[in-house]
Amino acid sequence: MAYKYSLGDRQLGDITAELDPNTKIDFEEDYIALQTGGNSILVVSGSNVGIGTNTPDTILSINGVQPTIQFQESHTAKAEIGINDSDNIIIENKTRNKHIVLKVNDAGVTREGIRLNGAIPEVVINESSDSLVNFRVESDSNTHMFYVDGGNNTIGINTSNPTQFLDVNGDSIRIRSPLTPSSAGDFGDAGQVCWDADYLYICVATNTWKRIPLDSW
Repeated sequence: MAYKYSLGDRQLGDITAELDPNTKIDFEEDYIALQTGGNSILVVSGSNVGIGTNTPDTILSINGVQPTIQFQESHTAKAEIGINDSDNIIIENKTRNKHIVLKVNDAGVTREGIRLNGAIPEVVINESSDSLVNFRVESDSNTHMFYVDGGNNTIGINTSNPTQFLDVNGDSIRIRSPLTPSSAGDFGDAGQVCWDADYLYICVATNTWKRIPLDSW
């Protein structure tokens, strides 16, 4: 009758495959390497693990040409994280019409922050009501250069407290290019505003324009 039990510490030298001298387990001080084809494929050095490197300098170091980690389910590739031939970091969901989702723990509540939607190609902030509710973009000297208050459905430019649907904290806005409607019945959408050297034009209903003359002073 056979039993599984430990024989205690044992001292071993390198272990080489009987029929392939290029395949072996290399034992050194605080170092173990699994070698195939004469190359170290998997290394444990001190507290670090290396794949494709003899000298891992982090907990896990991966060395290779366009190194990639692939996640599989029932031997089907589901996702990959890696470096492409342009040295870009690539995160790819390989399942059709599925997403890449970034989540955080907000005081014990898991919330979705950003979603790359695979079904409708778009980047989404705040996919659902239980997601993070605010989104902001900083500039050189302004923490709220652009700000979406998701809970109050308002957008602010240069303000952290927008009180209207669009709230611009500044003394002017600019429309760079002039546009002159061909007539009062030219194509246009209600609320559309444009200008030329002589008039300010406002579309007050579909394909219905009015204008205000501009005078010098």
